[in-house]
Amino acid sequence: MVALLSFSALGQNETGTEEAIKKIFPVSQTITTETEARAFKEQEVKVYRISAEDKIIGWAVVLDEMGKVEPITFLVGIDAQGKVAGINILEYRDMFGSEIKRSSFLRQFQGKSLKDKISIGADIDAVTSATISSQAAASAVRKAILIIAELQKGDAHIKNAAPLELDKDKR
Repeated sequence: MVALLSFSALGQNETGTEEAIKKIFPVSQTITTETEARAFKEQEVKVYRISAEDKIIGWAVVLDEMGKVEPITFLVGIDAQGKVAGINILEYRDMFGSEIKRSSFLRQFQGKSLKDKISIGADIDAVTSATISSQAAASAVRKAILIIAELQKGDAHIKNAAPLELDKDKR
């Protein structure tokens, strides 16, 4: 597989981001910048379109959420149906709470969509002694899903992918 990359907007380690995307979307052939830097409720995020055989298979959203003291940089993969395909932590800066990097915690988010609550204590179990970091992960996933939903509504290129089923009560 050959990956054609357009990572001009990345502030993080490009290799780490590419590897994280490939872990979530192993069949990807093309990773392109969907938005170089997009403001989402006054927060800068980066969105990458993931394609295979000229068909969009998903998006990767890179964003920061505040941990206890420092921001945590997440990469959230969303598939073409609007469900979480995977989540990776690109950079963890706090001294405590890094246990949220465990795959057993991160797997809880897979398959979640706008229809799900994505809330610590409801449908996601927090990591012991990492409640704030666990909440940051849940927030990052909710935001990534909303960002892709907004892009699908407003971007003709993204509208060609399978539409998300929007739940009016959760907008």
